[in-house]
Amino acid sequence: MADLVQYGNTDGNVAVITINNPPVNALSPGVPEGIRAGLEQALNDPAIEAVVLIGGGRTFIAGADIKEFVKITSGQKPLDLGLHEVLDEIENFPKIVVCAIHGTALGGGLETAMACHYRVAAVKSSVGQPEVKLGIIPGAGGTQRLPRLVGAPKAAEICAGGDMIPAKVALELGIVDQLIEGDLLPGAIDYARKLVSAGTKPRRTRDITAKLANKEADKAALAVVKDVVKKKARGLTAPLRNVEAVEAALDLPFEEGIKKEAEIFKGCIYSDESKGLVHIFLAEREVGKIPGLGKDVPVKPIKRAAVVGAGTMGGGIAMNYVNAGIPTLLKESDQAALDRGLDRIRGNYAATVQKGKLSQEQMDQRMALIEGAGKEAERFY
Repeated sequence: MADLVQYGNTDGNVAVITINNPPVNALSPGVPEGIRAGLEQALNDPAIEAVVLIGGGRTFIAGADIKEFVKITSGQKPLDLGLHEVLDEIENFPKIVVCAIHGTALGGGLETAMACHYRVAAVKSSVGQPEVKLGIIPGAGGTQRLPRLVGAPKAAEICAGGDMIPAKVALELGIVDQLIEGDLLPGAIDYARKLVSAGTKPRRTRDITAKLANKEADKAALAVVKDVVKKKARGLTAPLRNVEAVEAALDLPFEEGIKKEAEIFKGCIYSDESKGLVHIFLAEREVGKIPGLGKDVPVKPIKRAAVVGAGTMGGGIAMNYVNAGIPTLLKESDQAALDRGLDRIRGNYAATVQKGKLSQEQMDQRMALIEGAGKEAERFY
């Protein structure tokens, strides 16, 4: 526990369990066990009346360790990652558990947060269930707890889309209970103490049913969500499987819904779709690493760049350079082609200005960084 999860008392009645598994506090082996050990310590201390669960470093829990999925599908590890058990322990804990979210709470991170009795979040944090982007569904109760907080139609949209939700929107939806201005940990401790002082009891997410009450209307709304998903996700199965799993929250008691989720998750994780998306996810991160080149190697500054060809691709490359503040020479075979390329770049920036995503001043600054060169140019710099 000491390496990945730390337990600490405050000067009062609130214990703090901190997850320290950099860089993103992934739910690697040892993290669930560390959380469980922290809860046990808090349970055995009569002075402790509430617990704050928080992430160390720059984020809460940004999801599971994706490499564990590869171990599962290759037969190196069993399907069960052991997260259900610890989440049940959190939810059934007899003392109040407050989750404090900063950075991101994604995938298993949001599932962990939803198992806590209450949730507070830093203003600039985000939450989400992005599992669909790996060809799977949330596999630790996310498809069953989320509908109880936001309603089944909205939960289906969140799980099938996989996009991140800003903290302010999460508050409006009911995913988090309060936003914390300023330092998160002191704010979370203060929130927990106020709950204790008010005599508030632990609140299990699985027992919240108010947003599941209108089953007929929700079924109709889910049918609309399915139609939208079918159009947007042609050729993919995971988005619709996410909707199917969320729909189980309307049709089944919580425990039966969890079993349905597990059944769908198993079908997804062993699919070629998921294996391919996981491979892409890991490969994209691997290509950014150069064997033998450590983080201590100084980065050589780029003072000037040159791009040969002002066509669609060349113009896009030049824009990337100047967006980074790098003066760029754009070379073409003749002046007419160069003028067309520069006009295209100018038009792209103008469209961005019109959408309000860039100011006219910023556009002018970037265009000023581009130097055009026709056939007469003999060198780039």
